[in-house]
Amino acid sequence: MALGALGCTGADAGVGLSKGTAQGPLEVPELSAEGPKLVAVRPGVPVLERPEAGARKLGELSVGALVTRSVEAYGKATCAGGWYAVRPRGFVCNGDGVTLRVDLAPLLPAPPEVSRSLPYRYGRARTQGTPAYVGLPDPAAVAEAEPDLGRWLGKAGERAGTLLGAAANDVPLDGRGVPSGPPVLLPTGDGIGEEGKRTEGSFFGFGGGKAGAPLVPLPVVGGEVGAKLAALRKGSGVAVTRSFEVNEGGEGEGRRFGVTPDGRLVPADRLQAAPGSTWHGVDLEKVALPLAFVHRYDVHTWEMERGKATEGEEELERHAPVPLTGKFRTVDGVRFEEAREGFWVRAQDLVVVVKRSKFPEFARGTTRWLDVSVANQTLTAYEGQKAVYATLVSTGHDQLQDPASTASTPRGVFRVRSKHVTRGVDTREVQESFDVADAPWVMELDPGVSLTGMYWSDGVGEPRTFHNVALLPVDARRIFGWAEPAVPEGWHAAYSAEGEGTIVNVRP
Repeated sequence: MALGALGCTGADAGVGLSKGTAQGPLEVPELSAEGPKLVAVRPGVPVLERPEAGARKLGELSVGALVTRSVEAYGKATCAGGWYAVRPRGFVCNGDGVTLRVDLAPLLPAPPEVSRSLPYRYGRARTQGTPAYVGLPDPAAVAEAEPDLGRWLGKAGERAGTLLGAAANDVPLDGRGVPSGPPVLLPTGDGIGEEGKRTEGSFFGFGGGKAGAPLVPLPVVGGEVGAKLAALRKGSGVAVTRSFEVNEGGEGEGRRFGVTPDGRLVPADRLQAAPGSTWHGVDLEKVALPLAFVHRYDVHTWEMERGKATEGEEELERHAPVPLTGKFRTVDGVRFEEAREGFWVRAQDLVVVVKRSKFPEFARGTTRWLDVSVANQTLTAYEGQKAVYATLVSTGHDQLQDPASTASTPRGVFRVRSKHVTRGVDTREVQESFDVADAPWVMELDPGVSLTGMYWSDGVGEPRTFHNVALLPVDARRIFGWAEPAVPEGWHAAYSAEGEGTIVNVRP
């Protein structure tokens, strides 16, 4: 059934009387979280500062978002359905991608789960031309889009039992979004099947149900229901908000389809699970600087005795954090750093986040700012002159060359212009080898330059991107929640006013 047929127009029932608009500040009473709601039915719905077209954009809503609204509309100028105030601020146009028909919410893609390291479950296309359908495809559409289906399903069945390890969302987070312990596979974890295991076959199962509610075709994707919308390149990443099974024959298990945030349907058997890395940085509230991360493979601890260095038997994992004392020794021309646990490590095997003695002018009071080192591939979060978090990142692969003509991350002092729970990524960030939809925790610094969560790789500590600064999911979620502007509950994005937004210092 089409959205228009369900009443998603400016003529929705329940539109209140216009309160009119004025050029001065509008006095909008604080909206209770228990008040009436509206629901977004397409991505990118603008939340404006005033109830009028062309007003400054405060943020965006995405498909499935339920947001508290005012009871009555604040005028209908340039919006036939009326401008509604939303919690905690701003206005949206009823009919321009939103509706008061909140009963449609269960028929839409599920909104992101913003309390977790990854807001959706992610997969990567296993084959070139993996189909993304608009609406449930009929057998003829499937036969056209997937002529190899019979053979493919046989292979998919063989892979279904492949065990998957810990996922980013298995890492427990405290109230600040800081990782608080090792990954824990709970029975309620993403894709845990009936046998208490996470497999390729169970990862895109949601709640174990085999039937899904009818889906409403979304205006954003357009096209004829049942037609193949797009052919995904092999390796391309997609987010899955929920899934359902279709059983044409009525016997045995049916075929599962994942629902993307924009309402497309992708066969789950065509997706390889991308559970996200569990690796993360260090909470400096508990471990003070200096801090090192192991930069290489096959790195061992060393012992010092009477000016001689002897290699120990203990091996340190690559990327492992090593708190340092700040003391060092040079033996036969090789520098060694002392770990707080008492052993020594060759400096050439480490990336060190030093304890600063000099600070930029803006590092005052409790001002929050981020320090990104392109040479070291590290990010450190500060509150004034107090370091609170440190981790590894991946910046532009041409490192310290001219960003105007190469794949180098621009250096300078920026502010976070906007924050997006998810957003697509320029293919140049992944060497144009595949497409990335709905990358999590994106913080834009400048057009074409963002801090971005990365679910498709665990390759931090090395320059690999185009212009972006990429973080692994747990770290990206931590920094996203800590940085300004805050994204209000139910919103998908928030924009900074002039001179606002967390400062990001990108330096050599």
